[in-house]
Amino acid sequence: MPLVSVLLPVYNAVHDLPRVLSTLRNQTLNDYEIIAIDDGSTDGSSNLLDKYSLQDNRIRVFHQENAGALGKVLNKAAEEAQGKYLARQDADDASALNRLEEQVHYLETHPGTGICGTWSWHIESELGPLFSSELPDKHSLLYGFLEKGMNPYIHGSVMLRADLFRKMGGYRGSLVEDFDLWLRISEKTNLGMLEKTGYYYWHSPGGISSGAHLRQARLVKLSLKLHRERLQFGREVTEWESQYQGIMKLPVNETSQEERLTSMHYAHGIHMMRLGIWNAARDELILASQGEGQYAKKAKRNLTFFRFAPIVGFVYSLRQTRETRHYARNLPPGTPLPEFLMESTHKFSKNKND
Repeated sequence: MPLVSVLLPVYNAVHDLPRVLSTLRNQTLNDYEIIAIDDGSTDGSSNLLDKYSLQDNRIRVFHQENAGALGKVLNKAAEEAQGKYLARQDADDASALNRLEEQVHYLETHPGTGICGTWSWHIESELGPLFSSELPDKHSLLYGFLEKGMNPYIHGSVMLRADLFRKMGGYRGSLVEDFDLWLRISEKTNLGMLEKTGYYYWHSPGGISSGAHLRQARLVKLSLKLHRERLQFGREVTEWESQYQGIMKLPVNETSQEERLTSMHYAHGIHMMRLGIWNAARDELILASQGEGQYAKKAKRNLTFFRFAPIVGFVYSLRQTRETRHYARNLPPGTPLPEFLMESTHKFSKNKND
C-alpha cells in the first residue's frame, strides 16, 4: 500500500500535464500513487494520461463523464486512494520535487495536526513568477483567515490524513468545497503549514464571472454559518443541501472573450503595481479600462491614483490588506522559474512530440 495518494483531477489540461506529471514522477519520495481522474476531457488529455500510466505504474487513471463539480471528482479520487495521506495537486500547477517527502515528515512529526499546506509561488503565464505566499505555521493565524472568510491554503498544495478526510465526509459541493472542508477539519485538529516553498500556482488569465463571484461569496457565508452552528450546538441546524442548491441556481453570465482580455490586462496592471513598475502598470490599466465588465470599472478607479504619481506607491500600499503586506513577498521582476521546472517541462514536451 502506498504511503501517499496524490489526487489529480484533470479536465482539458493537455498542455499542462507534461509539467505537472514530470514534477510528480520525479519526487524524492517514492512511496506514492497518483489517482488521476479524467473528468470528461475533450482535448487529448485522456490519451495523454493513458500514455503516462503505461510508462509509470504509480499513475492510476480513471475516465468519467464530466461531473460538474470539483468536490465530486475529488471524492471519487479519494475513494480509489490507498495511501495513509492524501495530497492534492491541480493539473495546471506544479510541485517542488521534495514536496511530498517534506509534507509527510511534517505530519509524521506533528500528530496533532491533520492538514498541512506549503508556501507557494504565484505565477502568471506571461509575466512569470509574481510573488510568494508565506504564511507561518501557526494554527491560530491560519484559523483566523478562515474566520474572516479567506482561504489560507492554495488548494492544490495541501496534504491531509486520509482517515481524517473520510471521517469528515470528504468534500461537499463545488466552488468553496475546500474552504468548507478546512473549517470542518479545524473543529477536530490543528491546521499546519510547511514553511518551505512546495507549490507553484499558475493564475488563470480569464478569472471568473461576476455571477460566480456572487455564488462564491454566498457559499463562504453559508460555510461559516454552518461552522458556527456546529461549534454552538454540536450539529448543523441549517440544511446544507437545500441552501447549497439555492445558491448554485443564482444566474451566471458567461464571460465573453473581451471580458477575459480585460481581466488579463487588469491583472497584469495590478501585478506591475505590486512590483513598482508604474509606467507598465498604467499602460495595462488603460487597456483594461477600455474593455468590458467589472474589471474595466476597477481599472478606471485604479487609474485615478496615477494623477498623484509621487504618492501612488504609498496609496497602493494602504489599499493592500494586512495579510498581503505581511505574508506575501514580491519576487523581483524577471525572476525565472526554478530550473527543474524549466528543464522537465522542456524534456517532457519534447517526448510528447516524438
